[in-house]
Amino acid sequence: MQEVKLHLDQRADFHTKEAFKTLRSNVEFCGSDVKVIAVTSCTPHEGKTSVAMELARSFAEAGNRALLIDADLRKSVLVGRYKTGAVKYGLSHCLIGKYKYTDAMCQTNIPRLYMIFSGPVSPNPSELLRSERFGDMLNVMRTAFDYVIIDTPPLGSVIDAAVVAKRCDGTVLVVENNAISYRFVQRVKEQLDKSGSRILGVVLNKVDLSGKGYYGYYGKYYGKYYGKYYGKYGYDIDATPVPRQKRESQADPGRAGTAKEKRQERPEQSERLEPLERLTRPDRLERLERSERLGLLVAVGVVLVISGLLLGGSMAVRAIGKHRLYHQPVTTQPVLQSVMEEEILTEEEHEKWQEGWVKYQDAVYAYNEEILTFLIMGIDKRDDVKEAEKGTDGGQADALFLLVLNPKDESIKVIGINRNTMTDVDIYDDNGAYDSTVKAQIAIQHGFGDGMEESCEYQKKAVENLFYQLPIHGYAAINMSAISTINDAVGGVDVTVPEDLAGFNEDFVEGRSLHLMGENAFWYVKYRDTDIFGSADMRLDRQKQYLTSFIEAAKQAVHKDVSVVIDLYQAVKPQMVTDVSLDKVAYLAPILAEYAYDGDDFHNLQGETVMGEQYEEFYPDEEAMFEMILDVFYEKVQ
Repeated sequence: MQEVKLHLDQRADFHTKEAFKTLRSNVEFCGSDVKVIAVTSCTPHEGKTSVAMELARSFAEAGNRALLIDADLRKSVLVGRYKTGAVKYGLSHCLIGKYKYTDAMCQTNIPRLYMIFSGPVSPNPSELLRSERFGDMLNVMRTAFDYVIIDTPPLGSVIDAAVVAKRCDGTVLVVENNAISYRFVQRVKEQLDKSGSRILGVVLNKVDLSGKGYYGYYGKYYGKYYGKYYGKYGYDIDATPVPRQKRESQADPGRAGTAKEKRQERPEQSERLEPLERLTRPDRLERLERSERLGLLVAVGVVLVISGLLLGGSMAVRAIGKHRLYHQPVTTQPVLQSVMEEEILTEEEHEKWQEGWVKYQDAVYAYNEEILTFLIMGIDKRDDVKEAEKGTDGGQADALFLLVLNPKDESIKVIGINRNTMTDVDIYDDNGAYDSTVKAQIAIQHGFGDGMEESCEYQKKAVENLFYQLPIHGYAAINMSAISTINDAVGGVDVTVPEDLAGFNEDFVEGRSLHLMGENAFWYVKYRDTDIFGSADMRLDRQKQYLTSFIEAAKQAVHKDVSVVIDLYQAVKPQMVTDVSLDKVAYLAPILAEYAYDGDDFHNLQGETVMGEQYEEFYPDEEAMFEMILDVFYEKVQ
């Protein structure tokens, strides 16, 4: 076997690297039967060869045996572009029967990545690609490799790509931004359709993320904020690292005070932060979009407090926990308008009126001060919790739930918060200094912090503000990788699939009853097809169903074997950040085990999902939120 050394550009920015990871994930989600993929374009110089190379490289770096075949028998650029040096045999040698495929195959300096170069220019390339030899070769390679990527000539110039695509499991079309007309792309797509090829998606290439125009604005804005939030997405920020303990003094030069005081100085801004994933654009008629990265642990609060069953034997410990929960420095109650404009206080109401009461629709309400509220966050990270290297790498809180415990009626209620909810988000720089406040998706607030307590406090504050300064007594943030662990610890969860997701998982057929275990549980609560408008709302409904079943399964599991809680708590602990101490857990666990909960106790924020400039945005219905807060957190004054 020949050996070649590929001289690849190691300086690719994070935008580019992440885009190819996303493209790889898109292909993976097309199904396990998609293994041989053709890459083509409309015209030369759109970047199809680079896309093919980087896609094959991405598969190899992810642990797959990948083969890149250069099927551009007319004008190949791979050898020269990647400076491989002389390659003795190529594809054209094999297709004319002069050498075997193993003679032409090259082992590269990238582990698990192999290549077959095009070889000498052939006078009849289309005939060679139509030959049975080429078909037989692909059948052999399909069994020998996990993925086979085929770089083909531009389909808008010659027919070779359609000939190759017909033998493949799918085709990726590369289109240069602002260079190819819509009609031209449509003609190329029609040609692929005629060949019977399955179009997996379209890659929008050569997008300028630093210049003028919408993409340029997007790139600069994302690089400044989201880029810092996830790390360097291709934009270096001139900032000298500052120890966290010094950030408060440096956050606002020339002014003493705490970071909290500085955050109160917020200039009015209207910019909108938007998610990444610009370079890959799927064909909505051909496949499901990849699942958006998000974490979900809808029941971590239940697991956390149930674990206290093993610690609740000491009445003294429970008493300390109760005292700390009810006497910690939280706001006393939401700040609601006391009397609506259309309401009029009666003379008796006026005489007896107390601060904090609310009159609405001829009824007077008082905040239930015995209620305990906990914020549950699912973080879009899959490893153990650790402090972020920079103050903007905390990770998104892509799942947000309020767990509400009411000792008066011994009930559990859950409020699901759409991750796309538009609200005030505080922006901080890498050194933790407050920068500005913008209207953005609430999920990103957790990212502007250390990934530990600081991030949780920021997210907690954003949720409190959304709910009119609602008191939140504790939080638990857990990385997404714990979903399967928690699910399996209670013996799995029974659900009935509410929507047809068979295109993603053949088991997820609408109306089918499933017992979720392992990765199936993870994907059931995590997946959404972002090509479907409002898919975040549909996923939230699915999570509501899952949570209801999980709580029941958790209670049954604990009653059968209380030791399951020890194993679960120890397994989840490395992936969790919480301010709920063991004494608080000891107090909460026994009462929670007896509290009532069913599907009617799950409340979704009501509102409207609209399409922003590029992505969905959810705007809560203020009146509906007001009524929900009264229903969940208040009680009528008799």
